[in-house]
Amino acid sequence: MNYQEALEYLHKLCKFGINLGLERIENLLDHLGNPQLKIKTVHIAGTNGKGSTVAMLANILKAAGFKVGVYTSPHLHSYTERISINGINISHSDFAEEMAKVKAVVPQVLKATGENPTEFEILTAMAFDYFSAQKVDIAVIEVGMGGRLDSTNILLPEVCVLTGISADHIDYLGPALTDIAREKAGIIKKGIPVVSSRQTEEVLQVIREKAENVGAPLYLTEDCRYTQLSYSVFGQQFALTTPNKQYEKIPLALLGDHQLENAATAVYTIEILRSLGWFINDEAIIEGLRTVYWPGRLEYLWLKAPVIFDGAHNRAGAKVLAEAIPKYFRYKRMIFVLAILADKEREAIINLLGPIGDVFIVTKAPSARAGQWDDVVNLLRKFNKEVLVRENNQEAVDLAFAMAEEGDFICFTGSLYFLGGIREYVLKKYALS
Repeated sequence: MNYQEALEYLHKLCKFGINLGLERIENLLDHLGNPQLKIKTVHIAGTNGKGSTVAMLANILKAAGFKVGVYTSPHLHSYTERISINGINISHSDFAEEMAKVKAVVPQVLKATGENPTEFEILTAMAFDYFSAQKVDIAVIEVGMGGRLDSTNILLPEVCVLTGISADHIDYLGPALTDIAREKAGIIKKGIPVVSSRQTEEVLQVIREKAENVGAPLYLTEDCRYTQLSYSVFGQQFALTTPNKQYEKIPLALLGDHQLENAATAVYTIEILRSLGWFINDEAIIEGLRTVYWPGRLEYLWLKAPVIFDGAHNRAGAKVLAEAIPKYFRYKRMIFVLAILADKEREAIINLLGPIGDVFIVTKAPSARAGQWDDVVNLLRKFNKEVLVRENNQEAVDLAFAMAEEGDFICFTGSLYFLGGIREYVLKKYALS
């Protein structure tokens, strides 16, 4: 099997869609020799901030000298981005080799469970098997959706982490915020420490109850204090005090005030790992946060026009973007190129972004979940801004760059599926020559 054949097989599994549950992944991993039990892990769930926190933790651990696996989703450009070690994506040949290994046991899983594994389950099994084969020291694992029934939730991690929890995927996780919180808190396990970012009181109550019920020590970043010392379009510096230590000045390469909470969560988690015997000095924390990189999240690049890539795909993400743009950037006009999936909080997102944009180019997200994608136009009308429509993503990109004058910024946002489709195109076509 080569890489292209591996992708073709993976795409066939898309027809099985999202099918939460652990029976198939347990059976699949059992046939692979349970590689997840052979690696040390940190397990991260949440609604917003998961990916950034994963990136921070992994980079700190790498700076401390460890061989660090990372499993995350979705990807921007290639499936290989989802599985990496020390910042290097799995190679095409290793991806194909892992796929062939997993595919060989799928018929046994189907026979045992009556169901085919989903795409995400296959990728999860591949990641665990790859990390085990490569003998990583530790792997940072991001939950795909929810937590309790997510296929990553067969781990026995060193630490569990919960980033900010808000409304998302309500069709699968429940209509109420407490329902969503219970699903995400489902990663908490008996006796395993859990670190939680700041939460609303109702979410925190759910987390507390779960931790108490299973005897898991709970550590809250609300017990930490941080202060932003300086910021620019290139990064920021902050001071942090945890219950254990004071850090006078920490550089952080990621933009946005919200990243201070994610950074505090990452550092507090590192301190818990220290207490478990992992040697991670302060220099690794400083270096890890100074050099962390996470594309597609308030990512600023100076191309033929200055651009921002941000996957603000829900209300909380849009709020962060709406607050960050006027603080971190100076511009004459903000041109938004926007694609929002039908199952997202479109009106809430538009109500947050509408006031800060000057021009909106609405396009269609490259997903079966795009729905009536141009309904966004009607939601924008009340803001009396210039609104244009281009169904084709590349045409929307080209229009934005053609319109951009000196002093204008272009912001691409609304869906990670959309960002993944156009980011590579933008970088190739509009790079400064």
